[in-house]
Formats: sequence, C-alpha cells, structure tokens
Amino acid sequence: MEDNFTHIETASLNSELWDIYKGAYGNITEDLKGLLIPEPDVPENEKSFDVSGDSDYMISFDNIWQQLGHQMSFYPALYLALPYLTKIYSYWRGKDDFKMQILILTNAGITLSSDIPYNHYNSEDKVPEDIMDNYQKSILFFKKEAEDIFLNKLDNLKEYNYNDLPYICAALLAFLGKREEAFILVLGNWSQCFPYCKACGYLDENIELEYDINDNCEASEVLNSVVTPAASVIGQWDNKSLDNTYVFLSNILHTLGDEKSVKKLQYYYGTYKCPECGSTGSPVMDLAILGLTEG
Repeated sequence: MEDNFTHIETASLNSELWDIYKGAYGNITEDLKGLLIPEPDVPENEKSFDVSGDSDYMISFDNIWQQLGHQMSFYPALYLALPYLTKIYSYWRGKDDFKMQILILTNAGITLSSDIPYNHYNSEDKVPEDIMDNYQKSILFFKKEAEDIFLNKLDNLKEYNYNDLPYICAALLAFLGKREEAFILVLGNWSQCFPYCKACGYLDENIELEYDINDNCEASEVLNSVVTPAASVIGQWDNKSLDNTYVFLSNILHTLGDEKSVKKLQYYYGTYKCPECGSTGSPVMDLAILGLTEG
C-alpha cells in the first residue's frame, strides 16, 4: 500500500513540548528513541502478545505503551507520540512484518480508545492546532490500515488465538471512529459492562458475560432476565461496510472462528431491561457508554 501520509509532521524530540504533554510517568522521549533506531533486531519469539521482550527494542516498546495507556487513562503524550508511531509502523510494513504491524496497531488502537470525553475530566488547555492536525492525520493513517486488515487481510489474523483476537478487533475498531465502543470492550475485558438506566439512574454493575452466557446455568437465566440478546447477523454482512459495528464485527469474528466473542456481542448489542424500574428498549452498549459519564 502506498504511503499517502508522508506529510505527517513530528515534534522534535528535543522540544519542551514533551515536558508539557506527558505520559503516565512523565517525558516519554527516551522510550520513543528506542523505537527509532535504524534496522532494529527483534527476535521472532518476542513478536507476540504473550511474551515480554528482552531485547532493547521490545523493552522500549513495552515501556511506551505503559506510558501512553496505563490503566486505560488518557495521557496527552499521545498527541505527540502518534505521528511517530505512524513512521515506526511504516518501517515494519515496509519489511512486510505483519506480526509487528499487529502489535503496533493493537496497542495504539487500545490507547486511542482512551481518548474519549470520559477521560478528559480535568480542564485542559486547548491543544495547539498544528499538534492536533498531525494527531488527526495520524489517526486517519491508522484508520486506512485498520480498514485494509478488516476487508483484505482476515486470513492473516487466523494465526492469532482466541485470547488475542477480540482485543485486536477492538483496537482496530477504535481507529474506525468507534472509540467508546472499543473502550467499553477493552475496559471490561470483553466480559463486563455497566449499563446506566436513563429512566431511574440505576448503574448495573452485575453483568458478567464470561461465565453467564453458558447454556442451562442459573447465572445465564439472571443475565437473560435483564438483557435480550440481539438476533444473530451472521451472513448478513456485505464484506464492505464498516458502519454497523454489531453486523461487521460479528461476521469478522465468526470468520476467524471466535464464536464465543460472537455470542458476547449479542449481549453487548442486545436490549437492556432495568431490574430496578423495568425500563427497556435501549441497547446495552449505548447505556454502557452513557454509564461512563452518568454512572
């Protein structure tokens, strides 16, 4: 794929901006420098979600995501870091290294999902226009990559296990402009969400999908008393549109063989009935997003 985003500008690593726009532990430039070395040597076994890297490059790699995404909070260092991450990603894409591409996309997407109103609770100075412009261009760069994977490279994702696939998909979802949905999925580990009843103000903290969607169990009966699962949409995707999250993501996960996550999506996008006041009709996901700010 031709890179049409070479016009993305990066802040100088010597700029005082890095002491203004910080990560979880302060200035992130030292870790960023570790990812900008020419011709990095990364052992194949470290190109995994399950392995902590021992190489200098992967130590910096792990550190940068700790800086940018600690505890799913938003850190303004992302404004400056994301343009650099497009360059780092482009290097690995040029090497045709899909494993490193997925590692970067997944971590960057999960980090981006934290850039939502819920995480901007403190009053902040307006971000300068040039910084925000390059940040937005970087998001568009990664959006094209996410679309390409969802529409053209699903076979490449089949090598990943069912523990990793939901998080890869959620990360790519964030780049498609669906940050709050991605945030809900990742924050609750694809198992929990906290819908907020608009009618009575009840915040439901009792939904647990990991164990409650099993057939013939008491917990499943309780879950089904408050959530009516959405009807299956398998086979209803045109393999092109990425507008309806429930439709396209269900079909993608089905194609990848992750039926457990497909079933969970039926509950995330099912209809909620408040156990306190009986109000019904709203999708669980919409109420969970509402619960971020109202609950």
